[in-house]
Amino acid sequence: MNRWNHIVASLVAVFLLVAAIVTLLVTVEAVDPDFLPGGATEDAWFYEQLQGVRDFSGGDQAITIAVTVIVALAMLAVIPLEFMPLRRRQTLGISSTQEGMLTVDANSVRLLTERTGIINRNVSSIRCRLAVRRKTSGSGPASIVIMCYPRLILGSNLPEVRDDLQTRIKQVVEQLTGLTVLQVHVVSVRYDRSDDARLIGS
Repeated sequence: MNRWNHIVASLVAVFLLVAAIVTLLVTVEAVDPDFLPGGATEDAWFYEQLQGVRDFSGGDQAITIAVTVIVALAMLAVIPLEFMPLRRRQTLGISSTQEGMLTVDANSVRLLTERTGIINRNVSSIRCRLAVRRKTSGSGPASIVIMCYPRLILGSNLPEVRDDLQTRIKQVVEQLTGLTVLQVHVVSVRYDRSDDARLIGS
């Protein structure tokens, strides 16, 4: 979610919180419906709506109180989350020398694995994710395990596709990034279920 979306979500959450608090105060008769700007005139803010809430009694009043409390508590939980800084991108260390450090964005490596895997003619789409393994020493490139979830053309030879993906992805990632690829797992393989999917060779 980008910064603009965070700002909009924060403003909506603040508005809902204020509305819930005002409605709650009017419902329990802590304030009068005309306390907002404009009083009870035609230009008053939400006077008619608040007056209707004020007239609630019994079960309707209890439901209104419960709903406003739930909304207020929910917004109090949402607002801090929206103002929290965005999660920092994960970077993978490649090398560290006296001259400086070289790192690569984990999402970039994931993109590289997916673009490498889609080269296989039997792969219609593929999605991958990375798992970083702790380094045994303080220096050297990060070690990663790659999990791939491909969709294959109907009739593809699963063992052949798996072997090709494992070999190709490991070779490309290690060669282009300098990272150490411990394993490439090809899991949850699915055949493409599109309507025009045809069995290979038919």
